[in-house]
Amino acid sequence: MPDSPGEGGQFAADLYELYEVAQKDLLPLAETYSSLSAQVGRSSDFDLDPPPVAETVARGQSALRSGSGLQAIRDDVQYAFARSSQNVESAARTLIEVTENYADTDDATRSDFDSLVTDGFPSGVPTAGPHDPVYPSGTGGRGPVAHD
Repeated sequence: MPDSPGEGGQFAADLYELYEVAQKDLLPLAETYSSLSAQVGRSSDFDLDPPPVAETVARGQSALRSGSGLQAIRDDVQYAFARSSQNVESAARTLIEVTENYADTDDATRSDFDSLVTDGFPSGVPTAGPHDPVYPSGTGGRGPVAHD
């Protein structure tokens, strides 16, 4: 590791590595988490072994009310994926902003950084982030689902 933070081409290369991680690793990871939260959310279309009615257990039903437990786990997993998506995207956006701001420290750094971005993203820099994650119903996107 150099004694100084670097300048010009060296500094631009270090910035580009952070930028590349944000664009090529973190934003796709956020999209994966967002997609998983949506997939888990679609599982709510299925009845997860509802608890017995009037405390009677019919053949094939569980007296342990496993459906309620599975629904709570499903909501927690969906929340974790949705929240992770937002956190990872936020980290990516912050890295992109930081690299852009530091690239502006001098003309040589900006020029070298732009050149590296052009080489690393020949078809253009992706600007779209992940889809909005899907939170469990009842959370309003603000927190985990409250359990009984």
